[in-house]
Amino acid sequence: MKQFLLAVKRLDITCHTIAGIVLAFMMLVTLGDVFMRNIGHPIVGTVELISFCGSVVVGFAIPYASWMKVHVYVDILITKLNTRNRMIMSAMTRVLAIALFIFIGYNFILYGLDLKNTHEVSAGLKLPYYPIPFGLSFSCFLQAVTLFADFVKTVKGGDYE
Repeated sequence: MKQFLLAVKRLDITCHTIAGIVLAFMMLVTLGDVFMRNIGHPIVGTVELISFCGSVVVGFAIPYASWMKVHVYVDILITKLNTRNRMIMSAMTRVLAIALFIFIGYNFILYGLDLKNTHEVSAGLKLPYYPIPFGLSFSCFLQAVTLFADFVKTVKGGDYE
């Protein structure tokens, strides 16, 4: 079980690193566009690149954020429960979230296939749209696996860091 949890954590860190690199690229493109726009030669397709990269940054950052538990957590009702009921509530929410992310990932695949079949491309740079939903579906499935790992940690009662 430790190998599984370690593999999930490594994959989450890899995706998080990719998100960070893409975010740095977004900043450089924006900076370059602002500079080039001031001298009269803006970079063509900046909005498209930033939009595509933004979806990668958000999608690939979610699993590691979930692993590290840095997301917003509202616990007004949970704090009033005893430890056993808190663990049950945590396990139930993980199971529901796993189902939700599998559903979202599946629908991203369907959407990506639809975009691929229709040969949809962006207006300026003529970049195909279909890789974005496929990347987001990967991120959703990884999030489901991360939540499953968190479910295992919750049920087993260990931290496994």
